[in-house]
Amino acid sequence: MPRLEDVANIVLRVPCILVLDLLYKCDIDSFTEHLRAKNEDMLFKYKYIIWNLYYLGHVINAVVLVLPLRHIIKLYLHILTTLLFYVGHHISKDYVHGEVQYGYDGALYLDSQAFNRFVSSLTSQVILSTLCAFLMKTRKVWLFSAHLLPLLARLCAMPHDTLLLVNSFSTVLTGIGVAMFLLSNLFVPYRLARAAYSELLQLEVIELYRLLAVTISLWNQFAVPVLFSVFWSVLFVVQLCSYSVTNNTTGSHEGVLFFLLTSVSECCVTPYSLLGLTSVVSYLGLGLLNLTKFYLGGYTAVQNDNVMHRGVTEGVTLLLLALQTGLLDMQALQRTFLLSIILFIVVTSTLQSMIEITDPIILALGASRNRSLWKHFRGLSMCLVLLVFPGYMAYKISQFFHMDF
Repeated sequence: MPRLEDVANIVLRVPCILVLDLLYKCDIDSFTEHLRAKNEDMLFKYKYIIWNLYYLGHVINAVVLVLPLRHIIKLYLHILTTLLFYVGHHISKDYVHGEVQYGYDGALYLDSQAFNRFVSSLTSQVILSTLCAFLMKTRKVWLFSAHLLPLLARLCAMPHDTLLLVNSFSTVLTGIGVAMFLLSNLFVPYRLARAAYSELLQLEVIELYRLLAVTISLWNQFAVPVLFSVFWSVLFVVQLCSYSVTNNTTGSHEGVLFFLLTSVSECCVTPYSLLGLTSVVSYLGLGLLNLTKFYLGGYTAVQNDNVMHRGVTEGVTLLLLALQTGLLDMQALQRTFLLSIILFIVVTSTLQSMIEITDPIILALGASRNRSLWKHFRGLSMCLVLLVFPGYMAYKISQFFHMDF
């Protein structure tokens, strides 16, 4: 299913960009300044460890981000299996402590409450073990059944002290299994890096055109614009929800325009989110231009692709203006006002592209002496929109800012 693979290729990479964005927002300097230690040497070691963990987090997420899809899927399956192990550990721990507190260590069938707890815990553990075996694509369910040992001990009516000991042993056994698995896969990153290096050598990317071809291939394979668009959309939805909750709590009521601009500016504080906003603006521009073509000329007009009308101009304009004006380094309110001006310029560029699309169609209608009222209505209505909307934008900008002439 190629379509499903394309969706997975995007969705499974989004968490890596989210973590990178979160790491970029972390202020490690202020965090390390508040550290306390017995002496300067220990403080230096603490700072050294924290900074190395910070950089290691960047490296790990960057590596995972560029992994092939099959390796990312395998990584997520292992993470999910680890979480299931953790859930199984807590189920076993809660069951053992519940039995100790209940105080009954006789035969299970003689006590209905003890029997019900046993059946419930056993069912949960069997389901978790089966899921782990299914995710790891193996029939050896016993590899994931260490947490069944306390249940087996309880079935044998062992005393509570032995039950606690067996539970600790099952936890240690699970930890040993996980450690052995990690050690056996310790050199997997090295093998992946070596394989990637070998492929690059085979492609002979020393020449410029080959390097450009490889870059374009990777760009299309990772679907970079769509990936960053999905990432920014997730940020924007989360920001809208949190901002709405904050407004409901504080009772403040701003306008819809200010609300949207503030949410957009809060999602534009890192280079990753700026690239995401650039991709979203490009796709919005492309959609608006295609909608203009479809409205004026129908489906056939959309098929006539123009390199200048792909929304790239709008995205590049936003990116360049944001970099030149130092948008990322501003405070929230300043960033909101500056972003409103940048978006005004971007919308103006989009309107210019719409005019470039509309002009030939209007001229062709006049030259062909077409008597279709519907076509003339569409052309005139589009001209009216292109005439009125810039004035409306100027009015909203004048309302948004306090002009002093």
